[in-house]
Amino acid sequence: MQRSIVFGLCLIVCAAILGAGCMSLSGAGSAPAAGTVTPVPSANVSLALLAIAPADVPAGYTLVSARQKSADEMSTLAKDLGWQQGYVVIYSTPVNSTGGPTTITQTLTVYSNKSTSDMVSLIYSNEQQQKGLVFSDLAQPATGANTRAFSAVPVNATPTAISGMTAFAESTGTAPEEGYMEVIFGKDTVTEVIRMTGPGAQYDTLKSLAETAYAKSG
Repeated sequence: MQRSIVFGLCLIVCAAILGAGCMSLSGAGSAPAAGTVTPVPSANVSLALLAIAPADVPAGYTLVSARQKSADEMSTLAKDLGWQQGYVVIYSTPVNSTGGPTTITQTLTVYSNKSTSDMVSLIYSNEQQQKGLVFSDLAQPATGANTRAFSAVPVNATPTAISGMTAFAESTGTAPEEGYMEVIFGKDTVTEVIRMTGPGAQYDTLKSLAETAYAKSG
């Protein structure tokens, strides 16, 4: 009698285990595993989370502005390229005996009509058209294959004179009074432009910041 009871209990337990196994193998209606990341549409990417943080910049730089850009700020060209959203963050040093402030500007943008590779090439080509500047390519940082790095120095100026700035697709069409150095790169759906201007601009710093920004997107 006892053996019959034990045998019956074993059958019940086995049936329960097999039933649970069948349910877990069925893909239909099963919940995502813990920790599964759901892809986010490009228009909903949180660009603020990808921006350079105060802890990322060298000592002496202060956060001047960090904000989402609006469609009203963008040119017709940017909209035609499928502009979805943008974010800009600016850091600056105080004015000192060496001259004006040194500024770091990072612009992050999502476009829907062009790949990041295309956008990097377009921005690079657009900026090379500026008059009154001599452009020189710089060693690329570790920011992926879709990268351009260069300096823009005013004609007849020394390479240390790198201040002032313009913005792609928002330029007034006039050349900046002074030069700058810049890294352009794209990753996933985001195109980034990081520029340094001013007497304290150093490419080693810009290169490090670009690599930090690139790592933030995973």
